[in-house]
Amino acid sequence: METDIRQAIHNTVAKNKAVYFSFLKDLIAFDSRILQAGKYGQEKGIQDYLKAYFKKMGATVDAFSPDNDKICGYAGFNPNHTYKDRENVVAVFKGAGGGRSLLMNGHCDIVPPGDETAWTSPPFVCEERSGRFYGRGTTDMKGGLAAAILAAGVLKELGISLAGDLIIESVIDEEGGGNGTIACCDRGYRADGAVIMEPTRMAVMPVNRGAFLARFTVTGKQTHAATKGLGVNAVEKAMRLIEALKETETRWLMTKKHPLLSNPTINIGKIEGGSGASVVPERCTVDFDVEFLPSEYDSDYRLLPVSPQAVKDEIQHCIDLACKGDAWLCEHPVTVDWYQETLCFETDQNEPFVQTALQSCRRILPDTALDGLPCGCDGAPLAHIGKMPVIIMGPGDLEELHTTDESMDSEKFYQAIEVYANLMIDWIGIADSK
Repeated sequence: METDIRQAIHNTVAKNKAVYFSFLKDLIAFDSRILQAGKYGQEKGIQDYLKAYFKKMGATVDAFSPDNDKICGYAGFNPNHTYKDRENVVAVFKGAGGGRSLLMNGHCDIVPPGDETAWTSPPFVCEERSGRFYGRGTTDMKGGLAAAILAAGVLKELGISLAGDLIIESVIDEEGGGNGTIACCDRGYRADGAVIMEPTRMAVMPVNRGAFLARFTVTGKQTHAATKGLGVNAVEKAMRLIEALKETETRWLMTKKHPLLSNPTINIGKIEGGSGASVVPERCTVDFDVEFLPSEYDSDYRLLPVSPQAVKDEIQHCIDLACKGDAWLCEHPVTVDWYQETLCFETDQNEPFVQTALQSCRRILPDTALDGLPCGCDGAPLAHIGKMPVIIMGPGDLEELHTTDESMDSEKFYQAIEVYANLMIDWIGIADSK
């Protein structure tokens, strides 16, 4: 009986590939970008589409906008975002009773495509070329979201009733820091296990690095370049602080270790300063990214939790020390502005949900690995607010995140549908036909 069900899932996916590709193309066609790092967003079109789609599937649909006043007290909240015409969409497929529940979380928002003329094909037209689907959001992460929805459709097509509840969340504003998922947790959505369909090439990842986006501004003294000795060059002072951050990163690479994650890093992403070559600049602003660990080995090789605030304090201390070594910066201290954060989570590798996910994936992909996600995602609110065991597992490719000509392996997409359908019956259980 079980073998027959698994084979039926496989056959259904195999015969419906054209239909599944068409659904993915529909999602990619929506320009659901965030604006100004998530302060605004264009998610309305795709969310309206999914509301209608879920209703046709027979789900109970809940659409709601995040309420900043309600969620501002949660760790990881990102302020000053507005939510007019921006709704989360949550579909609940009620089980017959007696089974465990599963929550599948995916974000519908995307980062802007950049220079669209640099794309080989239009970013909002999903095309298949040489075994890959191209388009903005294929990997990050409309591909994973589509696969989860389609997996629920596979079970519906086969007439398989689940014992427990299946919850699928299409959330907004993940790229802006995660307020959409925080709002879902605040609204009370919980399950016995949660999957985030971020790109892992279907590796099972029970842990991620967190990320802080930050900036500092250095002030100088403007003069003509011909009399630069009378001025203070803010760009050059900023370079001193950048070098201090690089030294901190180098030390981290030597001392901070985790069994499933790469070392923490600091990336200098944007520098703005000056008005022209002949002017000593009076201001320079530096934007940077800090990727940090949820836990790390101490000197006795014990894995201990890392405080996010301690990471911020260490960076500020690094800046303070560099300022103390410079007479001008001593008189004009620099403070780091932490303007966006995505926190870490970590689920025990031996947690039954993690092991079940591995088993489900290995039915289709025998070499499935256990690994860690090197970037931020919506796992932290699910784990810390929702108190759920969480994994990340999706069909996209990490190296495709936020790239021109973003793409996803087409076969991985279809395999993800099959894996998710298997996980649904493995974890939630099939309703008793009696």
